Amino acid sequence: MFLQPGWFWDNLYKEGKQDMILDRIENSKLYAGLGSDFKAAFEFIAANHFEKAAPGRYVLRGDMYYMLQDYETKPLSEGFFEAHRKYIDLQYVVSGRERHDYANISTLNLRDTYNAEKDLVVYDGKGYSFVVSRGFFAVYFPEDAHMPNLRIDGKPEKMIKVVVKIPVRCDPELCPGFAG
Repeated sequence: MFLQPGWFWDNLYKEGKQDMILDRIENSKLYAGLGSDFKAAFEFIAANHFEKAAPGRYVLRGDMYYMLQDYETKPLSEGFFEAHRKYIDLQYVVSGRERHDYANISTLNLRDTYNAEKDLVVYDGKGYSFVVSRGFFAVYFPEDAHMPNLRIDGKPEKMIKVVVKIPVRCDPELCPGFAG
């Protein structure tokens, strides 16, 4: 699907109709219509080889940053649903594979109130499970609660993942309750 610049915000976001995205990095150009921050994030991912880079948090541009993570997947019992208000998560798997669980926040129960310092709200409930593997990315918007970093079939796996934090840029009248 080809999206015109601004189409996402004008037609889906303000109506609450969008959903999280799961796709291969080769298809990232299909999402250019989500805005210049998404375009910059995808170009950055395509231009870098993260296998030899040091894990940590780095500024990408302005208030957009990324975290290079190197970890072992965890059991479901250690996971929790999280969502963010100030940032959209673009999670790209460099190597390995992991389970993600997803649910719209409207279907979950609030566990902890929003922590503005961490840009984190925690939920309880059930969602949908899927596998994210090398070369795939997932995008989670503010209403998309997600539980990443989970083991598949109970077996730990070594992961390298890039999480780009894309600022929510939305008119407060169109997106009440979210940063803008």
